[in-house]
Amino acid sequence: MKRYFFLILAAGAAAVSCQREETPVDVNTIEQVNLVISAAPQQEQDEDTRTTLVDWSYIRWTPQDEISVFSSVEGAKFTSVNTQLAASTQFTGTISVDTAASGDAAWIWALYPYDANAVFANQTITTTLPSNQVAVAGTFADDLLITAGRAVNPFISTGDVPLMMELTGVDAAAMYLDESTGDMDTNEMGLDGGLATPSTVFSNARVLQMHFEHVCAGIRFCLTKSDIESVTLTANGGEPLAGTFTFAMDNQGMPIVQSVATPSSSITLTAPNGGTFQTGVWYYFVTLPVEFHQGVTFTFESATQVGSRVGQAAFTLNRGTFMRATDVDRNVVMEDQEVEVQVADPTTWTAVDELGRSVLSAENPAARENREVLLFYHTWHESRQVALYDANGNQYGGTFNGSGVPGITDITVVLQQSNGTAANNFYHPYWASSQVCFWGRPLFDYYRTTDPWVLRKHAEMLADAGVDAVVFDCSNGNFLWSDSSDKLMEVWTQAQQDGVKVPKFVYLLNFIKCDETRDNLRILYNTLYHVNKFKNLWYYVDGKPLILAFPESLGDSNLDNDIKGFFTFRRPQADYVNGDIGTSAKPYWGWLETTTQHLFNGEEMTVGVAQNATDDWDSHCYAFNAPGSYGRSHTRAEGNDNLTSTSFTQGYNFQEQWDTALQTDPKYIFVTGWNEWIANKSRAFPLNPNGTVPAYKIDTSTDPYTYYYYTPYGIWNGTSGPPAFADLYDSERSRDIEPTHFWGDYGDVYYYQLAKNIRQYKGVAAYPNVTRKQTMEIDGNFSGWESVSPDFKHYRGNTIHRNHPNHTTDGTRYVDNTGRNDIVDARVTRDNEYIYFYVETDQTMTSYTDPAWMRLFINIDRNNNTGWKGYDFCLNYLNPSSDHVGKVSRCSGPSWNWTTRDGETFDYAVNGNKMEIRVSRELLGVASGSLDFEFKWSDNMQLYDSNQNVNNNTGSAWILDFLISGDCAPGGRFNFHYKEN
Repeated sequence: MKRYFFLILAAGAAAVSCQREETPVDVNTIEQVNLVISAAPQQEQDEDTRTTLVDWSYIRWTPQDEISVFSSVEGAKFTSVNTQLAASTQFTGTISVDTAASGDAAWIWALYPYDANAVFANQTITTTLPSNQVAVAGTFADDLLITAGRAVNPFISTGDVPLMMELTGVDAAAMYLDESTGDMDTNEMGLDGGLATPSTVFSNARVLQMHFEHVCAGIRFCLTKSDIESVTLTANGGEPLAGTFTFAMDNQGMPIVQSVATPSSSITLTAPNGGTFQTGVWYYFVTLPVEFHQGVTFTFESATQVGSRVGQAAFTLNRGTFMRATDVDRNVVMEDQEVEVQVADPTTWTAVDELGRSVLSAENPAARENREVLLFYHTWHESRQVALYDANGNQYGGTFNGSGVPGITDITVVLQQSNGTAANNFYHPYWASSQVCFWGRPLFDYYRTTDPWVLRKHAEMLADAGVDAVVFDCSNGNFLWSDSSDKLMEVWTQAQQDGVKVPKFVYLLNFIKCDETRDNLRILYNTLYHVNKFKNLWYYVDGKPLILAFPESLGDSNLDNDIKGFFTFRRPQADYVNGDIGTSAKPYWGWLETTTQHLFNGEEMTVGVAQNATDDWDSHCYAFNAPGSYGRSHTRAEGNDNLTSTSFTQGYNFQEQWDTALQTDPKYIFVTGWNEWIANKSRAFPLNPNGTVPAYKIDTSTDPYTYYYYTPYGIWNGTSGPPAFADLYDSERSRDIEPTHFWGDYGDVYYYQLAKNIRQYKGVAAYPNVTRKQTMEIDGNFSGWESVSPDFKHYRGNTIHRNHPNHTTDGTRYVDNTGRNDIVDARVTRDNEYIYFYVETDQTMTSYTDPAWMRLFINIDRNNNTGWKGYDFCLNYLNPSSDHVGKVSRCSGPSWNWTTRDGETFDYAVNGNKMEIRVSRELLGVASGSLDFEFKWSDNMQLYDSNQNVNNNTGSAWILDFLISGDCAPGGRFNFHYKEN
């Protein structure tokens, strides 16, 4: 493979993000250089610039492609500047180099695709090829096919550079720039995407050619059956096809895979967009180079059936080659399969929140059918344009990206820093000219809803709480926030395949009949529903996908009539007070009401955390920051009598509304809401010429009814006055259930209040049978564990790493690489002397010397007032002393303060991805009697300072870290419950 790279000395800056093993160097010879890397294949017909496949044979770079670049000093990310598919492109970035490097240290390496977790050490690169891949018709997914190259550092000013050029065939003087004009020399080859522009060309540059070579191989195939949702390729001999692996270069610069640290002998390719594969279309598995000694098996799965084709012939996949398998499913017999949608049952898990409220109580009924919970969910944390206006109504400052303001404007922070003065001044400097503001800091920080790491967290948290569907808020104009919803559906489809009972989705469009609703209905029907995209996540009512919209917005065309017949329509009612204004022919659903809520269409009722309404406005919609608004502490029974500076954690409003709903017991409960977080800062102004505010009204002369809302607060003219925040304002006057960061240990109380009430509404599963006493040999053979019950299943695939932009456009990214051992199964048994624990991870467990490795927390007395958050014992609080003996630590609580005594140990054995433990009952204080305790497995938890910032040196544990770092089973405060029965 011969992909040319031209390294050009430039000006600029870029953030270092790749990992590089530290090597002693002379700091006086280190220089930070800005590079333009120009990449092109040697000839037009070359197929060696593999980022995306075009017309079945031509390979092109895609816009914004990224690569990892490594010198002997550090690693960095370089980004392509091409704006279209191109055979040639340019990359820009900044990296530090050693100008006196020699020998092996004189190389510069590059890796496609960019991998923030890649490690460069000892002239090798360690990166990951995933075993779960998403299909793309006619090609492979972006950032999947791994390639790499190396060449001599062109900035070395001493040593054996000429000799290395001679040995490697690298011509460091092959091309130059005209230093006077900054133009490329006329010998520069043409670029398919256009020649270099002045903004990307720099003078005084030397040019270095670099050849990229394939590291991976693959199989391309096509199918004959039209309903296949996934195809799995399995090596019959157990050869590694994917995983985290390390490769080096041979003397010819060709990559050679040396080892695979987390091997997977199978790869599952999922159909695009959660749908099915097309027939007669080529699709691609990307694999490591491999020699199949016993052949391969293809497994084909539809929604209800499975079939396979077994080939036993040996063959080899060399790097850079794709073997062809035509109509690979022909004559395969598909058989019915039992699809296990949910491998875990969270309703048997226990949890106690910071207020002492338990989600599992004797009041919970047995599981009931026909009781479902929908939750308002906001996908709008992405790019949009918002105008800014001055006191005279003139637009100023142009427009800015609503999810990409230069910095985060947090209302709570603004009010703290301004000592409250900003509350009465729209133009206070602390507002930083921002119109879109967060009311507070989410636990997962100021994220975008295109962040896969956050979306996966949401999928599991909502499944654990028992939410059946999320309702996307698309009630403003024509915004559908498709980038976010598409990414959510993609991530949640994978979570579903990993055993998570993810919520389904519903769209809520405008609250009135309007052209925007008409247009959005057509868009959703044509691009999502009519083509069966993500059908696995559609939410049904009365046998059809539910949509909350006014069908009257549509016309009488064939398309519009098809849309009317396709959906179950419920018209969304915006008003908080008037109740159901619909009929059986024109049914309505509410989204938020003040207490006491009404029953809509005989089937649905709302439950809200708080309401932006006031007594002065007759409980109708009003600015949330107005005096007397119905915040989290407000109740209909007691008004704001419960309101204190910290009462927002108690959930008075939320519980009063739940109590009403539980007493009414509707079929559907619509909860508002999960993750709204942001509100518009509006300038209040008189709505009538005389300065008075017109009365709230509903115009009943139209069909459907037209609503008029007025949400001014602090009516003012001129250049001063308070801002008005219609929907959110601060900790008290907001309605997000998603955990927040700055409430400390109370940041998740609304989440567990939600879970507690859902269990009271929907019921819980019966506790599973417990097998009889059994003695286990701790020998790493794991004999007998397969028959032990209960089997505490947990989700696989939830240790993905995070690397995604935050809510600004300043280049800040949120990075979390703590995901390590993916815990998927746990079991417990006992005899008269010992308790035995079994735990299984998705891949081979890491070394027992790793920090915070595979800890087992035990609440032996089920009393949350003893130990740290109820946990009396922790196995592996300190790392084991050997590969078969671990330490037992105990905590009398309530602080994170563990004691480890000499001789208090347990026996354990690890083999691959499994571990078994034997610990003395007497040591745990349960030498006799029936066992009834809770436990949790945790790997790689982090420690925090008093401001909840990570500090693993002197910090203490933060209970909410169980929702953030590493992996734990079960998630958050949830525990597995083991009870002899």
